[in-house]
Amino acid sequence: MTKSVQKYLWQTWWAIAGPKLLRTEAWVRKDIVLSPLSEGSFREMKGHRAPAPKIAFSSDSFVVRYPPRDEVQSRHKMQINVEAKDADEAVLLAQQQADRFLTSLSLAVPGVRYHAELRKLRRADEDNEVTSWSQSVNGFSLQEPDTLEPGDLKIAARLYDAIEKDKTAENAYIHLLTAWELQSTAGAKPLERSTLQHYVLCMEAIVNGVMERVRREQADKIKEAERAFTKEFSELFPKLADKPKAIREASTKLRDISYSNTLPSIEEVATRLSISSDVMEHAKDLYRFRSRSLSHPGRAQADAYKKWLSSGPSVSNHCLADVVARAFLVSYCKRDQESTKR
Repeated sequence: MTKSVQKYLWQTWWAIAGPKLLRTEAWVRKDIVLSPLSEGSFREMKGHRAPAPKIAFSSDSFVVRYPPRDEVQSRHKMQINVEAKDADEAVLLAQQQADRFLTSLSLAVPGVRYHAELRKLRRADEDNEVTSWSQSVNGFSLQEPDTLEPGDLKIAARLYDAIEKDKTAENAYIHLLTAWELQSTAGAKPLERSTLQHYVLCMEAIVNGVMERVRREQADKIKEAERAFTKEFSELFPKLADKPKAIREASTKLRDISYSNTLPSIEEVATRLSISSDVMEHAKDLYRFRSRSLSHPGRAQADAYKKWLSSGPSVSNHCLADVVARAFLVSYCKRDQESTKR
């Protein structure tokens, strides 16, 4: 007989910040409570911080990983000289050279990867050295929150339920959350490509989920259209001069008929979810950029990333990739729950 394992209720406390919050305590779900802090509780909570672990090593050379940076101790140093207009640009250019050099060393020399941590920098014509701390942290201040209205909580609850119960919504949510976490990561690690990939995957998860239903609903119509096109093409094909081109074009047409091509699918889903034409066009451009630059070994220019990732998820002016991804996820969750009710 298997003995059951006793479980206990745990209460976890979180500091929460955002543009709107409640003025009084309220249960927003059966297991989630929001409330303001008294002045005394606020002072007490300010003292609660997760302790930084202290790790002892027997050698003088070690690496401790504090995401997003690595703390590196060694009896060796590396100096990189760059020409830059200010300290921020100098750090960026030096980091790029360090990444390339460390990767090259790691590929050339068998064994563990090489690691390096920027410790200090100074202008060559000045004696003053400064400690480089900006790689490991970033931050921003928030205005005092407005009142969180019942309507906001109602929308949030609908989104929560959809993400919890709907596989398409859950898949898109995971990609959006991953993009947010990557984009919020401080430091100089090359995360732009991965960040943008996950924004695209969020939008694509919604498109694929909706189109799977569309293809099921219109299976008979699609088969009829495919048969009609195939019959017409087979009759015309012997008369065509450039047969390879005709075959390629016919293949594209069949994918369009069966809703297999992504760009027409984005249009179809955007229309079904009542997403604005502007956002729909941005979604198509974002998908094209991913197909051309992110899914192949080619290198995208910095300005191309800047267009899509000009600001992070923690500011009110969301970057363009964020606008696209959240529009598809939110519209899907709202429409899906409305259709469920009907």
